[in-house]
Parts: sequence; C-alpha cells; structure tokens
Amino acid sequence: MTHRFSPRTAVAIALAAVLANTTLALPARADGGLDNIRPTPPRAAPAASPAPAQVIVGIHGGPRLGGAAAAPAAAARQAAGRVGIAAQNVKGTAAGTQVVKTSRPLPGAEAEAFLAALRSAPGVAYAEPDIRMYPASEVPSDTEAPNDPGYPAQWNLWDRAAGIRIPGAWKVNRGGGTVVAVVDTGITSHSELDSQVLPGYDMIIDAASARDGDGRDANPQDEGDWFSAELCGMGGEDGMSSWHGTHVAGTIAAVANNNDGIAGVAPEARLLPVRALGACGGYESDVADSIVWAAGGQVAGLPVNPNPARVINLSVGGDGPCSAMMQTAINAANKAGAAVVVAAGNANRPASGMSPANCKKVITVAAAGPTGARASYSNYGDDVDVTAPGGDITSQFTEGILSTSNFGATTPGLEAYAFMQGTSMATPHVAGIAALLMSEKGSSYTPKMVEERLESTARRLPVDCPEDCGHGLVDAAKALDFGDDD
Repeated sequence: MTHRFSPRTAVAIALAAVLANTTLALPARADGGLDNIRPTPPRAAPAASPAPAQVIVGIHGGPRLGGAAAAPAAAARQAAGRVGIAAQNVKGTAAGTQVVKTSRPLPGAEAEAFLAALRSAPGVAYAEPDIRMYPASEVPSDTEAPNDPGYPAQWNLWDRAAGIRIPGAWKVNRGGGTVVAVVDTGITSHSELDSQVLPGYDMIIDAASARDGDGRDANPQDEGDWFSAELCGMGGEDGMSSWHGTHVAGTIAAVANNNDGIAGVAPEARLLPVRALGACGGYESDVADSIVWAAGGQVAGLPVNPNPARVINLSVGGDGPCSAMMQTAINAANKAGAAVVVAAGNANRPASGMSPANCKKVITVAAAGPTGARASYSNYGDDVDVTAPGGDITSQFTEGILSTSNFGATTPGLEAYAFMQGTSMATPHVAGIAALLMSEKGSSYTPKMVEERLESTARRLPVDCPEDCGHGLVDAAKALDFGDDD
C-alpha cells in the first residue's frame, strides 16, 4: 500500500517559498521499520502578508516586565476614528506594552495612517503592527547506536557528512535535568513524548484561533492548525493540520533506546510545550509572552511557570524587523539564563527580513539538506549563526527529518511519525545540543556560552555556502568534547 503526498512547503514561515509541486509515492512502512508514517500534509504558502488587525503600543517610560502599563485607549479610539474604524485594547503584554485590536484588518495606507496617529499621541513611545507568525518548516556503524527502529532513517543525527554526529555527544551527556520549551502549535499525546512533557500553557488569547473555546489556559494541546484558503486570507490550497509542535518536540527529546519509534537529540531532557500558534498562525505578542513565561518571568494574569526553561525553541517567524516588544522578551529570557534558538526562515532570502531571526541575543539556524548543502528554501546571511539538518523532500520523502506526529487531518487522532522539511526542523537540532551543553556544564553555563560553543565547534558545510550559512554545520560530538577545558 502506498500513500501519496504533495511536497509543497510542509509547514511555512510567513511568505515562505513554495517548494516543488511534484507528487511522490510514500510507502506505509519506512525503511527504519515504522508502520505508522503519516503523509506530509500539504500546506499552502500565503500569497502576501495579511493586513494587520492588531497593533503593539509602547508607553513612554519604558517596558515593565509583568506590569500593566496604562492603557492608551483614548489614543487608540481617536486614531481609529481618523480611518473610519473602531479599536479597543485587548491585553497588556509581559514586555509592558499594550495590544490594540482594530475592528477590521488595515491594508497599506490605512495601517500607516493609524500607526502614525498612535505614534503622535501623548504618552505613546512607539506603535508597530502585531505581526502574524507561522511555523517555519518546511544504518549507522556506531556500536552505541540506540535500538529505536526509526533511528536508521534519522540520517540527520548520525550521518558523518550531513548529520549532527550525535552518537559521540551521547557518550558524554543526554540532556538530563534540562528543560526545553517548545513555543509552537502545542503538543499532542505521543508515546515517545508523554514521559518527557512538563505542564505547559496555551498562550493564544484569541479563542477562534485557539479552537478550544477559550483564551489562555493551562492546556497546551494542539487542537489542529488546519485551514481553508479563505479562512486565513492566504490564498492557495486548503491545508491539513501540521502537528508542527509535536514534530519539533520529537526532534528535541523523543525517548531513545526503548525499542520503539525514534530518538531525540537530547532524549533525557524535559519538554515544556507553550502553545502560541493556532489557526492562521499566531500573533507576535502571544509569542513574546510565551518566551517570558517559559523562562520563568511574570505574565499578567498567569501563574509563574514552576519549571523555567534553559532552552527555548522558536521554530516560528514572520515578516518584518525585530520589534521592541520581541527584543524585550528575548532579553528577559537571556537574563533568566535561557538560550533562545530560532529558525532563519524558509523564503530563500536573507534572514534579516524575518523576525525573530533578526533579533539580538538569539541563535539563528539555517537548514541543510541530506548532502550537507544549504537547503534551497533556507534563509541565509549575516543573521545566521549556525546551520543544522532541515531536510529536503523534493526528491524522496526519506531525505526529510523523521519525527513524531499525529494522524489527524484536522483534529488530533492516533499518534504517528512524519518526514518534514524546513528551518523549523533544523532549529530543534540546535536546541537539543544546547540542552546537552546546559546539562553537562550546569547552571553557570550562560546562553552566550552556548552560542559561542556551538559556533566554535561547527564544521564547514560539505558543499560551500557563498550566501553565508553562519559558522557552519553544528557538530554535537565536538560541542560536547570539552577535553581538558574543564
């Protein structure tokens, strides 16, 4: 029996390049012995950036993490009146800003007029669109290889040319005691993940996008991000649920050596699911609050996370510069001791145009395919720090990244595995190695130390990257080989 799938961008960052539209045959049984391989869901890339419907407003006097700034409600109403709409404050953020929602999306000149009016209002320091962010995705000889049946298909872990060379790192550390937050679409139940998962949070404030009947709550289950072309104003085809957060989580910390499934990069690390993306992606303000909460910071109206993350994986992104709100959240996470690892984006262009890839104090990750060359979809440039395997399913599905998934086309169904591609898939490799480093070196090991170690031990890509792929392909074995450095 075969399944068929269309390898369009498996999961896309905003304005991601649409990949080859060839249809491939997908066997029900993978070479590694897994029976429940899920066809990669077709996903349509948005034709253009959606017009903003929410705006972030900064208050003079600077942001105050966890504090509620005075709501600039009058300024928002006055500015909205100038363009013939209504506006209201919907929330304060952990970065000390206010989020204003307009009665309808504002295209082009209307958006600029509304922002200009807000910026000129007394007490307002800045105003910027609350951009939508989207998921960014697109047999070894080692004698200590784990017995997971899917491991031989995980070329990304063990291949000496194009993989991260994880077997050498596992001889040193497997991530025990380190918490890795996955800020994404949430998580579904999976036998390879359930024992690793800590209580997380659903940070999506909009109930329609969350699809769970309410706003923020303590249940980070992925309710499905399926969409019709009309629903999100993206154009293109309808899209199945991606189970993106579950796939990312499996790459980081799927249980290893249990005679089942696959192996994660840091199989003894703990996972902290933080749901920020739902139907049609998610707002930047929810992503920023997720970063603060994951790192143990205070978010107004929410309990403090009792399991602060040492590593935060952001396989998400959207068009535009790094906002003051996003940078404030990242700064807070760094100060709390959390390394923030982000996807470079899938638009085959400089990462400088994508947030949070272009923010400071992050580790920005480009993607390589199974030859070790930069994947054709991956962003590149000065903002990239390192590269990791992201896969390339253009020719055959097994050249993607195999990880945990779900069979549900819309809502969650039975657990599954899937091959996917994208900088979303590259990023958790780096987050996993960061977890190994944090576990090995202890609480005094800072995010800056993690970044410097990853960069200094990265190796040159097997195929040259003239566009700039950072310091090279991450090498877990070298990163964990401290030798006499201790």
